[in-house]
Amino acid sequence: MVPQMMKRFVCVFFATMFASLPLFAATYYVSPSGNDASDGTSPQSAWQSLQKVHATPLLPGDQVLFERGGVWRHPDFSCAPRAVLCPASGEPGKEILYGAYGDPNAAKPAIYGSVDASNEEDWEETAPGIWATRKVKIEYGARIQTPFFSPWNLHREAGAVASLTSTKLDNLNPYVRVDCAKNGTAPNHIQLWGPEVDASVLPEKFVLRFRARASVPFELGDFRIIQSSFPYRTKIRRIASPAKIQLDREWQSFEVAYSLIEETTLAEGMKFRWHLSLGGMPAECCLELEQFEVVEADVDARLDLGVDVGNIIFDHGNFKKGHRCGVKKWSVADCQKPGDYFYDPAARRVFLRWNENPAKTCDSIELAMKAHVVSHGGCHDAIFDNLAICYGAAHGFGGSNATRTIIRNCDIFYIGGAHQFTREDGKPVRYGNGIEFWNCATDCLVENNRLWEIYDAALTNQGRGSKESPSVQKNIVYRGNTIWNSEYSFEYWNREGTTENILFENNKCFDAGFGWAHTQRPNPNGAHMMFYNNSAATKNFLLRGNQFFRSTEVCLRMDNDWRAGLRLENNEYEQFPGCNVVRFLVHQYFDTDSFDEYQKEVQIETGSTCRASERSDK
Repeated sequence: MVPQMMKRFVCVFFATMFASLPLFAATYYVSPSGNDASDGTSPQSAWQSLQKVHATPLLPGDQVLFERGGVWRHPDFSCAPRAVLCPASGEPGKEILYGAYGDPNAAKPAIYGSVDASNEEDWEETAPGIWATRKVKIEYGARIQTPFFSPWNLHREAGAVASLTSTKLDNLNPYVRVDCAKNGTAPNHIQLWGPEVDASVLPEKFVLRFRARASVPFELGDFRIIQSSFPYRTKIRRIASPAKIQLDREWQSFEVAYSLIEETTLAEGMKFRWHLSLGGMPAECCLELEQFEVVEADVDARLDLGVDVGNIIFDHGNFKKGHRCGVKKWSVADCQKPGDYFYDPAARRVFLRWNENPAKTCDSIELAMKAHVVSHGGCHDAIFDNLAICYGAAHGFGGSNATRTIIRNCDIFYIGGAHQFTREDGKPVRYGNGIEFWNCATDCLVENNRLWEIYDAALTNQGRGSKESPSVQKNIVYRGNTIWNSEYSFEYWNREGTTENILFENNKCFDAGFGWAHTQRPNPNGAHMMFYNNSAATKNFLLRGNQFFRSTEVCLRMDNDWRAGLRLENNEYEQFPGCNVVRFLVHQYFDTDSFDEYQKEVQIETGSTCRASERSDK
């Protein structure tokens, strides 16, 4: 029997969600052949870019529809770890919809979390059999008359001690010296503020040139052009190497490429100024800067890979002559077989073992970048319908504090694989889920989606809260989804918080652990249901009417006993002959022959069936 509280929750949840259709204030269309100068209110006057979508203040009830068959990426996405699609929030009953329009027989509109490296000129051979993504291309233009000599100011806080010397040199270039007696514990504890900048005279892309040295070697941060007071919005972002500005005792010349952030507006009474955070300077260090120059530049930084490349997808996963995906390694020397690759964060390049230019062999090469494809963190009252979310190395949908979020009829594939952190023992950890609700999430629905080739879990709600800020997971429904070739179909754990009213029903889950990532994981452990250690107070958690067919390890894994809050009912299992179906409390296993014994002994699941698979390709 379904617990009475669960029945009540399901009825109330869906009555609230679908009792009436919202009245949409406006509908905007986005097409690859559109024009951002248009009004976007019809297919004939569609916008073209995600930048335009993000720059438009959406109102509750608005719709943003992408043309079927189209593909969208984030411009300069390789240089900064930002989500590709950052949705706006609506209101209860007036959700903002991100959906599709156009030919119903065409492919779903696709949001890519990747950089395209499909052209032969995108690769160069750096050693026999090692091909690297090409370096940044820069064509220089005229010098921009942007003042650099005016009184530079030094800001100190949190006990940091430093002094400033600023002197005019020839050609209006300043010589700036900062002596640090006591450094800060955060970058903002010592700040260098420069002259005011008229942003209207800056080109879309430019190069900042300067010379620098330091008496104690350290890494210099980015120069920025930011507002002179709160909220300190920035006007530029770095788009090209050097990845690090490493200073030492000798003078060195540097140039850093930037592009304008067009959507930045200047609040009344504020000014833009040059700015440099120096809280990371070593104590007893002298920093010297001179010969500042701004030069207009045509910068092709599309392959300046500023964040980790967590996967490479060849021919959209259909490559027939070798690996469908790259095999991530942690040094160039480890790249021994075709398809092995190394992401070098210092060079901001990928090095790939291949017998010839990889673009000669493959029609498509996608470099999956470390960022969520869709960031629903803090978002509420949003609907995502009939989209393809793919080729991202973090999460497909990711974020915390999601409220009243609906994800339905979407295709989510080739997600995850980015380097998350390195453990104390030196082993790197990778991650990436299809749809993740992190920490607090309330009243969310995930239904009728298809998910495949996910590094970690296709679907998951999880969190790590604290007594001061508990992780509350409440009223989340996963229904009617189809999942295959993911390491886990569904993963759950929550700590220091509460979990209440989670429903996972009528989902079809196939071949856990058979995805692209399984053999290159440090911990291959395919499972349809992965219940890690859970300390959150848990009640009304129900999995019913699902199909869990075939896994490399087990179909159900539960690391600790929280049967008081969890029930499984009327599920259908299929597993390879002689292989385990359930792993309970780490050391207790049940196979197809002992599945009935599991139901009787563990008493967490009733009415379910289990059979041996006719397939033998485990």
